[in-house]
Amino acid sequence: MSNLSAIVLTYNSFDTLEKCLESIKWITDIVIVDSGSTDGTIEIAKSYTDKIYYNKYVNYGRQLNWVLKKITSNWILVVDSDEAVTVELSKNIEKLIKNKPDLNGYYIARRNYFLGKPVNYCGWYPDYVLRLFQRDEAVYKDRELGSSVELKGGKGYLVGDLIHKPYRNLEHYFQKFNKYTDSAAKEILKRKHRIGIFHLVLWPFGKFFKMYILKRGFLDGAVGIVVCALGAFYVFSKYAKAWERKCQR
Repeated sequence: MSNLSAIVLTYNSFDTLEKCLESIKWITDIVIVDSGSTDGTIEIAKSYTDKIYYNKYVNYGRQLNWVLKKITSNWILVVDSDEAVTVELSKNIEKLIKNKPDLNGYYIARRNYFLGKPVNYCGWYPDYVLRLFQRDEAVYKDRELGSSVELKGGKGYLVGDLIHKPYRNLEHYFQKFNKYTDSAAKEILKRKHRIGIFHLVLWPFGKFFKMYILKRGFLDGAVGIVVCALGAFYVFSKYAKAWERKCQR
């Protein structure tokens, strides 16, 4: 579709990229932004598009803002390299773009998997993300960890899922965990002057209670317990790292 471009950020995404690109090959303009892959990612990308750029990675928001300046399509679909667009979502996006929608952006439900199993509760589904939007109205926040697009005008919701499989195994999970909690700690230090018992004890406990009880993580069985416990540990770890760095100043 000439009025729609898909953006995929990559870095050593060999394991997941083919499924990702296969799910969006109906889009005529696929743009890859790589930050130095060495595992065969580029070879896979070349079989789907010739628009492959390199840009040094600083954070998610800056990477997307950088590539948005190179795109001329009115509509943008952002898909992470470990995600795939379902057939239902693809059809709904095609139909929407053809009908020239009045809204400026659309939220998409992301179905997250953990260790090969779909997580239906724990607050993990539907995990709405704003991924389809008009280019001229969009800019990403400059943050250490992740980013969301800031968009003027009306927003809606699309039917259909993004399938998200971010972790091969627990070892892979903890590799990402360490990187993400480092970035989260930096964000905490930017806005908090004091880190105390409340952040290190009560907030992790509150996170588990919210995910396991309020968000009904118990209905996901064993995988729900693991996801909720790791969610609580994530909260503890990012504040513990922030506390450590604050003490070292």
